[in-house]
Amino acid sequence: MKRMLFVYNPNSGKAQIKNHLFDIVRIFSDGGYDVTVYPTKFSKDGYNKVIENEGKYDIIACSGGDGTLNEVVSAMMEYKEKLPIGYIPSGSTNDFAVSLGIPKNMQNAALHIVTGHQKSCDVGMFNGRYFNYIAGVGAFTEVSYDTSQGLKNMFGHQAYILESVKSIPNIKPFRMTIETEYGIEEDEFLYGMISNATTIAGIKRLAGKDVIMNDGYFELTFVRKTFNPIDVQSALTDFISGNRTSKAIYSTKVKKVKLTSDRDLPWVLDGEYGGLQREVAIEVKEKAYDILVTK
Repeated sequence: MKRMLFVYNPNSGKAQIKNHLFDIVRIFSDGGYDVTVYPTKFSKDGYNKVIENEGKYDIIACSGGDGTLNEVVSAMMEYKEKLPIGYIPSGSTNDFAVSLGIPKNMQNAALHIVTGHQKSCDVGMFNGRYFNYIAGVGAFTEVSYDTSQGLKNMFGHQAYILESVKSIPNIKPFRMTIETEYGIEEDEFLYGMISNATTIAGIKRLAGKDVIMNDGYFELTFVRKTFNPIDVQSALTDFISGNRTSKAIYSTKVKKVKLTSDRDLPWVLDGEYGGLQREVAIEVKEKAYDILVTK
């Protein structure tokens, strides 16, 4: 039998995995896997567990939100020999899983790990730290890591909306210099992201309409500061609809980008706090790891 390490976050989403754990393990076992189950206990616990078990398993599977997957992928990037990764989404939003077409139903997701095929995915490096699908800065970014687990368990994705509304009075523009292979852009912005997903914050095409998750490029999208309510509404409409012809949106595809802000800014990486940064260097690693998806 093949050996599987299954790492899961017992508190992710509405903590529903406890109701499905037996069925998930049975599906893995019926699929020919000798399964070791490990519930994470604290931040970075999943990362540490995967790192310390290099060479002992044939596949690493995980269940949780985007942060849990980030830990597993980050650990896999340290392996000499890359293993396929299986993912059962159980977070509040699960943008990356939606982008890959991974089922929301846990048993179905487990079955697809057993019967699916490997899909190569790009990964980003943010000042030496890995991220799967988004590095964000500016308006609302703190909501993803400041929203309490209890609130997320109670309201799910709606918890983020509630917290976003509360943060509107605190939105402040920032000046950013963006250096890419195409040139330099400098302006005042309200929000920015470097992403690799077709769905972000539960919204399809937020990063544009031509996202390819293993082409060696991430999508860079920044919303400029606007000066009247009409422009604000227009900018938000263009941003949410994926319209990249608007003058209020600066958008391009990048392999590398250097970002320099006028002050230390809090960043978010895959829904987790990315630290206060004034200078950020991001690089895309093409087809860096394999994840199991539906045939």
